[in-house]
Amino acid sequence: MEQENRRKGACLFARTAGGEEAVLFEAGNRIPFFWLTLLDQDDVDAFYRQISLPSADGTQPRKCCFELDKLRALLRAADRRNYVAQYYASCLPLFDDWLYFMQITDFSDRKIYLDTDEIRACYETPEHFADSLRKAIASFDDNRETWYESTVAAACGYEGRNRIERCFGDFSATCRDMNRKDIYSRFDKKIHLGKRRIFRKKTVRAIFMALFVALLAAAVFFFALK
Repeated sequence: MEQENRRKGACLFARTAGGEEAVLFEAGNRIPFFWLTLLDQDDVDAFYRQISLPSADGTQPRKCCFELDKLRALLRAADRRNYVAQYYASCLPLFDDWLYFMQITDFSDRKIYLDTDEIRACYETPEHFADSLRKAIASFDDNRETWYESTVAAACGYEGRNRIERCFGDFSATCRDMNRKDIYSRFDKKIHLGKRRIFRKKTVRAIFMALFVALLAAAVFFFALK
Protein backbone atom coordinates (compact mmCIF):
# COMPACT_ATOMS: atom_id res chain seq x y z
CA MET A 1 0.00 0.00 0.00
CA GLU A 2 1.30 3.44 -0.89
CA GLN A 3 2.19 5.91 1.85
CA GLU A 4 -0.18 8.60 0.56
CA ASN A 5 -3.20 6.30 0.94
CA ARG A 6 -2.77 6.07 4.71
CA ARG A 7 -4.55 8.13 7.31
CA LYS A 8 -2.62 10.85 9.04
CA GLY A 9 -0.79 9.50 12.07
CA ALA A 10 0.56 6.07 12.97
CA CYS A 11 -0.07 2.71 11.35
CA LEU A 12 0.51 -0.94 12.19
CA PHE A 13 1.47 -2.98 9.17
CA ALA A 14 2.85 -6.28 7.92
CA ARG A 15 5.08 -7.07 4.96
CA THR A 16 3.71 -9.40 2.35
CA ALA A 17 5.72 -12.12 0.65
CA GLY A 18 6.28 -9.65 -2.21
CA GLY A 19 7.81 -7.11 0.19
CA GLU A 20 4.88 -4.69 0.06
CA GLU A 21 3.21 -3.15 3.12
CA ALA A 22 -0.23 -4.35 4.23
CA VAL A 23 -1.61 -1.78 6.68
CA LEU A 24 -3.79 -3.54 9.25
CA PHE A 25 -4.60 -0.62 11.57
CA GLU A 26 -4.25 3.15 11.44
CA ALA A 27 -4.41 5.84 14.11
CA GLY A 28 -4.59 9.58 14.59
CA ASN A 29 -2.15 11.58 16.68
CA ARG A 30 -2.03 9.12 19.59
CA ILE A 31 -0.82 5.52 19.57
CA PRO A 32 -3.70 3.12 20.47
CA PHE A 33 -3.05 1.37 23.77
CA PHE A 34 -3.34 -2.17 22.33
CA TRP A 35 -0.29 -1.34 20.21
CA LEU A 36 1.61 -0.23 23.28
CA THR A 37 1.08 -3.64 24.90
CA LEU A 38 3.36 -5.06 22.21
CA LEU A 39 6.33 -3.00 23.43
CA ASP A 40 8.79 -3.17 26.30
CA GLN A 41 11.44 -0.72 27.48
CA ASP A 42 14.17 -2.47 25.48
CA ASP A 43 12.16 -1.92 22.29
CA VAL A 44 11.95 1.81 23.05
CA ASP A 45 15.68 1.99 23.82
CA ALA A 46 16.56 0.30 20.53
CA PHE A 47 14.07 2.53 18.72
CA TYR A 48 15.60 5.65 20.28
CA ARG A 49 19.12 4.64 19.22
CA GLN A 50 17.80 4.10 15.70
CA ILE A 51 16.07 7.47 15.30
CA SER A 52 18.90 9.36 17.01
CA LEU A 53 21.41 8.36 14.36
CA PRO A 54 21.72 10.60 11.31
CA SER A 55 20.36 9.25 8.03
CA ALA A 56 22.61 7.99 5.26
CA ASP A 57 22.78 11.43 3.63
CA GLY A 58 23.20 13.13 7.03
CA THR A 59 20.34 15.58 6.49
CA GLN A 60 16.98 13.96 7.22
CA PRO A 61 16.01 12.20 10.47
CA ARG A 62 15.58 8.45 10.25
CA LYS A 63 12.11 6.99 9.80
CA CYS A 64 10.36 6.28 13.11
CA CYS A 65 9.31 2.68 12.70
CA PHE A 66 9.37 -0.15 15.23
CA GLU A 67 10.30 -3.60 13.91
CA LEU A 68 9.01 -6.13 16.45
CA ASP A 69 9.44 -9.88 16.51
CA LYS A 70 5.86 -11.10 16.07
CA LEU A 71 5.93 -13.99 18.56
CA ARG A 72 7.69 -12.06 21.33
CA ALA A 73 5.46 -9.01 20.89
CA LEU A 74 2.22 -11.01 21.00
CA LEU A 75 3.36 -12.98 24.06
CA ARG A 76 4.15 -9.69 25.79
CA ALA A 77 0.70 -8.33 24.93
CA ALA A 78 -0.95 -11.52 26.20
CA ASP A 79 0.90 -11.14 29.51
CA ARG A 80 -0.77 -7.72 29.87
CA ARG A 81 -4.29 -9.08 29.46
CA ASN A 82 -4.95 -8.73 33.19
CA TYR A 83 -4.15 -5.02 32.92
CA VAL A 84 -6.80 -4.60 30.22
CA ALA A 85 -9.25 -6.66 32.30
CA GLN A 86 -8.65 -4.45 35.35
CA TYR A 87 -8.82 -0.99 33.78
CA TYR A 88 -10.65 -1.52 30.48
CA ALA A 89 -12.97 -4.45 31.15
CA SER A 90 -15.39 -3.32 28.43
CA CYS A 91 -12.54 -3.64 25.90
CA LEU A 92 -11.40 -7.11 27.00
CA PRO A 93 -13.40 -9.06 24.37
CA LEU A 94 -12.02 -6.67 21.74
CA PHE A 95 -8.49 -7.23 23.05
CA ASP A 96 -8.91 -11.00 22.82
CA ASP A 97 -10.19 -10.72 19.24
CA TRP A 98 -7.36 -8.35 18.33
CA LEU A 99 -4.69 -10.68 19.73
CA TYR A 100 -6.11 -13.66 17.88
CA PHE A 101 -6.41 -11.66 14.67
CA MET A 102 -2.78 -10.59 14.96
CA GLN A 103 -1.78 -14.19 15.60
CA ILE A 104 -3.47 -15.64 12.51
CA THR A 105 -2.59 -12.76 10.16
CA ASP A 106 0.24 -13.52 7.76
CA PHE A 107 3.37 -11.53 8.62
CA SER A 108 5.67 -12.98 5.96
CA ASP A 109 8.90 -11.95 7.71
CA ARG A 110 7.52 -12.66 11.21
CA LYS A 111 7.75 -8.98 12.18
CA ILE A 112 5.13 -6.45 13.25
CA TYR A 113 5.83 -2.89 12.11
CA LEU A 114 4.63 0.25 13.89
CA ASP A 115 5.11 3.38 11.79
CA THR A 116 5.08 6.37 14.17
CA ASP A 117 6.77 8.88 11.87
CA GLU A 118 4.02 11.50 11.82
CA ILE A 119 3.39 11.26 15.57
CA ARG A 120 7.12 11.71 16.22
CA ALA A 121 6.93 14.99 14.28
CA CYS A 122 4.61 16.37 16.99
CA TYR A 123 7.44 16.18 19.57
CA GLU A 124 10.33 18.61 19.85
CA THR A 125 13.05 15.95 19.97
CA PRO A 126 13.45 12.17 19.70
CA GLU A 127 14.16 12.17 23.46
CA HIS A 128 10.73 13.64 24.25
CA PHE A 129 9.01 11.11 22.04
CA ALA A 130 10.91 8.16 23.50
CA ASP A 131 10.21 9.37 27.05
CA SER A 132 6.49 9.57 26.36
CA LEU A 133 6.56 5.96 25.14
CA ARG A 134 8.52 4.82 28.20
CA LYS A 135 5.98 6.43 30.53
CA ALA A 136 3.07 4.81 28.68
CA ILE A 137 4.68 1.36 28.84
CA ALA A 138 5.63 1.81 32.50
CA SER A 139 1.91 2.01 33.34
CA PHE A 140 1.57 -1.66 32.39
CA ASP A 141 4.56 -2.74 34.48
CA ASP A 142 3.58 -0.56 37.46
CA ASN A 143 -0.12 -1.41 37.11
CA ARG A 144 -1.14 2.24 36.88
CA GLU A 145 -4.22 3.36 34.99
CA THR A 146 -3.65 5.50 31.91
CA TRP A 147 -6.58 7.45 30.51
CA TYR A 148 -7.89 6.07 27.23
CA GLU A 149 -11.41 6.05 25.87
CA SER A 150 -13.09 2.65 25.68
CA THR A 151 -13.57 2.82 21.92
CA VAL A 152 -12.25 0.80 19.00
CA ALA A 153 -10.29 3.79 17.71
CA ALA A 154 -8.53 4.40 21.05
CA ALA A 155 -7.93 0.69 21.70
CA CYS A 156 -6.69 -0.72 18.40
CA GLY A 157 -7.11 2.04 15.84
CA TYR A 158 -9.03 2.28 12.60
CA GLU A 159 -9.13 -0.57 10.14
CA GLY A 160 -6.48 -0.23 7.43
CA ARG A 161 -7.75 0.78 4.01
CA ASN A 162 -6.40 -1.99 1.83
CA ARG A 163 -7.49 -5.21 0.17
CA ILE A 164 -6.02 -7.80 2.48
CA GLU A 165 -7.74 -11.17 2.61
CA ARG A 166 -9.00 -10.86 6.20
CA CYS A 167 -10.04 -7.53 7.76
CA PHE A 168 -10.47 -7.07 11.49
CA GLY A 169 -13.95 -5.56 11.13
CA ASP A 170 -15.11 -8.67 9.27
CA PHE A 171 -13.35 -10.97 11.73
CA SER A 172 -14.47 -9.45 15.05
CA ALA A 173 -18.16 -9.23 15.99
CA THR A 174 -17.09 -7.28 19.09
CA CYS A 175 -15.42 -4.65 16.91
CA ARG A 176 -18.56 -4.24 14.82
CA ASP A 177 -20.78 -4.03 17.90
CA MET A 178 -18.58 -1.43 19.64
CA ASN A 179 -18.38 0.69 16.49
CA ARG A 180 -22.14 0.51 16.10
CA LYS A 181 -22.72 1.56 19.72
CA ASP A 182 -20.23 4.43 19.34
CA ILE A 183 -21.99 5.68 16.20
CA TYR A 184 -25.43 5.44 17.82
CA SER A 185 -24.13 7.17 20.95
CA ARG A 186 -22.75 10.11 18.97
CA PHE A 187 -25.95 10.29 16.94
CA ASP A 188 -28.03 10.23 20.13
CA LYS A 189 -25.92 13.03 21.61
CA LYS A 190 -26.60 15.15 18.52
CA ILE A 191 -30.34 14.52 18.87
CA HIS A 192 -30.33 15.53 22.54
CA LEU A 193 -28.17 18.56 21.76
CA GLY A 194 -30.67 19.55 19.10
CA LYS A 195 -33.52 19.12 21.57
CA ARG A 196 -31.76 21.32 24.10
CA ARG A 197 -31.24 24.00 21.46
CA ILE A 198 -34.90 23.84 20.45
CA PHE A 199 -35.89 24.04 24.13
CA ARG A 200 -33.69 27.12 24.59
CA LYS A 201 -35.20 28.76 21.52
CA LYS A 202 -38.72 28.06 22.76
CA THR A 203 -37.83 29.43 26.22
CA VAL A 204 -36.39 32.65 24.79
CA ARG A 205 -39.42 33.03 22.51
CA ALA A 206 -41.82 32.51 25.43
CA ILE A 207 -40.02 35.13 27.55
CA PHE A 208 -40.06 37.58 24.66
CA MET A 209 -43.78 37.03 24.10
CA ALA A 210 -44.50 37.46 27.84
CA LEU A 211 -42.60 40.74 27.90
CA PHE A 212 -44.40 41.91 24.75
CA VAL A 213 -47.80 41.08 26.23
CA ALA A 214 -46.87 42.81 29.50
CA LEU A 215 -45.75 45.96 27.65
CA LEU A 216 -48.87 45.91 25.51
CA ALA A 217 -51.09 45.54 28.58
CA ALA A 218 -49.25 48.41 30.29
CA ALA A 219 -49.71 50.60 27.23
CA VAL A 220 -53.45 49.83 27.05
CA PHE A 221 -53.84 50.55 30.77
CA PHE A 222 -51.91 53.84 30.43
CA PHE A 223 -54.05 55.09 27.55
CA ALA A 224 -57.22 53.95 29.33
CA LEU A 225 -56.38 56.20 32.27
CA LYS A 226 -56.14 59.19 29.93
